[in-house]
Amino acid sequence: MSRFLNCCCAIFAAFLVATPALAEDQPAWSYDGATGPANWASLSPEFGTCDGSQQSPVALQSTTAVGADVPTAFLDLQQFEPVVVNDGHKIKVTTGGEGGLVTYQGNDYQLQEFHFHHQSEHVVDGRSYPLEAHFVLNSAAGDMFVLGVLFGEAEANATLQTILDKAPATPGKARLDAYIDPNDLLPVDTRFFRYKGSLTTPPCGENVTWHVYKETLSASKAQIDAFSRLYRDNHRPPQPLNRRYVLEGE
Repeated sequence: MSRFLNCCCAIFAAFLVATPALAEDQPAWSYDGATGPANWASLSPEFGTCDGSQQSPVALQSTTAVGADVPTAFLDLQQFEPVVVNDGHKIKVTTGGEGGLVTYQGNDYQLQEFHFHHQSEHVVDGRSYPLEAHFVLNSAAGDMFVLGVLFGEAEANATLQTILDKAPATPGKARLDAYIDPNDLLPVDTRFFRYKGSLTTPPCGENVTWHVYKETLSASKAQIDAFSRLYRDNHRPPQPLNRRYVLEGE
């Protein structure tokens, strides 16, 4: 029995030693220089999709969007007790699986997290914005539905401030003492653009349905500056639309 226990301890110790090495082996990527967006696909075989034909973000144009009979997305988002995470690339808010869901074409997509990009990733009618939020939802089949919300500079946003007050200045996490309602960070006007695309960060998987709101929300200059101090520039430039259509609905 003692020999068995000694063997188990040795295996466990080896696992603990190996785990950090595995983390260090993950490909490093960034938003500038040699590991920036232009080179993501070459950094690792698992990032190869970053050179795919259905990449995000894209430039969205009202005059060319197709006003078709777009399938309805039914939102049932709920308040949750969040954890604010600085993951080394962005500030994100995780839901612990308690943030509600979106039902689209018969499939349920559970809200996993939402995060922020300083300088918007999507460009709408030729205009970029100082901030963009992405609400990331996953289906049981592994597909993704992402809500995109743009922020212009104007009045302060109370929910953004709650997040900023807890956002770690360096990689780490902090639990909020209060609940957050994700609906408070969505526009009242439901008009949107929709298209098929990808994650905007490596590995850039092309299994995302994008739902980008036309109406913008506001953030104060002080709030935008606070995001800028955390991440000066963490946006991917628009990618070629190629043969895709952008739909619009309400």
